[in-house]
Amino acid sequence: MLWFKTVFARSVALLGFALSAATLACSSAEHPPLLGFVQNSASGGAGGGDDAGSSLDVGEAGADSALCGNQRIPAISNPPNLYFVVDRSGSMGDPLPGSPYSKFENARIAMSVMLRAVGHRVRYAASVYPTYLNEDGCSPGSQIFPITAGDSPKYAARGENGPVLTQLLDRLGATLPSGGTPTAATLRELESTILGLDGKKTYVVLITDGAPNCNLALRCGVDACISNIEHLTVNGVTCDDSFNCCSPKVGAGDCVDADASEAAVSEYAQAGVDTFVIGMPGSEAYRSMLNRLAVAGNTARPGNTQYYAVSDTDELTTALRSIGAQVAISCDLPLIKQPDDPDLVNVYFDDQVVPKSDDDGWHYRDENTIQFVGATCDNLAAGDVLNVQVLYGCPTVVR
Repeated sequence: MLWFKTVFARSVALLGFALSAATLACSSAEHPPLLGFVQNSASGGAGGGDDAGSSLDVGEAGADSALCGNQRIPAISNPPNLYFVVDRSGSMGDPLPGSPYSKFENARIAMSVMLRAVGHRVRYAASVYPTYLNEDGCSPGSQIFPITAGDSPKYAARGENGPVLTQLLDRLGATLPSGGTPTAATLRELESTILGLDGKKTYVVLITDGAPNCNLALRCGVDACISNIEHLTVNGVTCDDSFNCCSPKVGAGDCVDADASEAAVSEYAQAGVDTFVIGMPGSEAYRSMLNRLAVAGNTARPGNTQYYAVSDTDELTTALRSIGAQVAISCDLPLIKQPDDPDLVNVYFDDQVVPKSDDDGWHYRDENTIQFVGATCDNLAAGDVLNVQVLYGCPTVVR
């Protein structure tokens, strides 16, 4: 299992279900090894062969020959969509505290960590905004990577990025931060694309480091003027309570475009698309506005800060890890068919058997659904498991 420990040490891996067939049968008198016994995984566990098919084929990965059971019971696979909308405004080019890389590059890195581990459980796409650097830098964003099934879990087992994830990262890497933050206009521009996606459910992940602006028709007082909120100087004049830098005499487009952004997120939610909001450093002054977006997006967290506020690389990675777990992980595992004998089924987490239990382990929620409970479910939700296998043919291990 050294390969598995290495993967998690390098990639902060999230859960990915990869249900696979055992290559050797065992007699009805044999039992799988108890949880805590580490198998000798000569086959590489979740890897599978290089000719494995689509990552959405949840039975593609090869099981360890030491596992007990002669029949794989596949799960129903209907992956959700994960759509990233990433702010590439000029301020996203600033360094992230504690990192030699920009905020935009850190977002790219954190996305790679998340998708390396959970990508084979979802389909994902990405847009950046603004798109074209016109005169005011306020053009709406556009899609740079279409909705695509993620890579096989064999790449995560090797500690590698698969070809799909590599292509996404390359396209993000070719993007340089510049321009404003037309959040509302971007969400409107992408609405037909995002709401038109097929699949179980669609989630948007909005990553930004500031307030939405670029609404040239918007007028506001000092309380909603970005230049005033950030105490900037415009044409030699300090933007404070005595001077409104968003007045028509100075210019327009620098007001916080909160209402339009909230309305766009609300329309997504009404159509069944939830929006997660990640606020990068620089967005602290706009906590109230970002809270509104999280509430409207059906993803509000408890407490005063209801969006994912991040201040460094570790917090950003943790935030995306948490989102990935919520989107791609469930403690209910629906099976394609009912096992012939429910007492000859065993479940493995990373080649270690999980005993059947009503308190901590798994049990049948109904004839076709396995449910994980107690600390086992918590372990799953924390993203500490890469490979789940359901095998038939050996007496069920009971806690």
